Amino acid sequence: MTVPRLVFVAACCAALSLGPAAAPKTAAAETAGSAKRGAEIADRWCSDCHATGASARTSDVGPPFPEIARKRSPDYLRGFLANPHVRGQMPPFDLTRDRIEDLVAYLQSLE
Repeated sequence: MTVPRLVFVAACCAALSLGPAAAPKTAAAETAGSAKRGAEIADRWCSDCHATGASARTSDVGPPFPEIARKRSPDYLRGFLANPHVRGQMPPFDLTRDRIEDLVAYLQSLE
């Protein structure tokens, strides 16, 4: 067996011995959020100004979450939630990437 082939075989064996943990994540797996956690975040932080669907409390300050879900793409929502809001009535907030994914998953569940 030639050296390059031996290195290739060794690398394959090493990858197989690591199992599924070594498998590369797909883009969907990396960005998949939890709609349940997103509903909890929305109920806690957003329902004072938005009809979130997770609470009976409503306000006319912000658009209802089901309307936002119908009008905005997941990528738009990620960008909006990741950047500070200097205009309008949105309060400043600092969400982790995971929390953003949870909120996006929740909004998508409302469509």
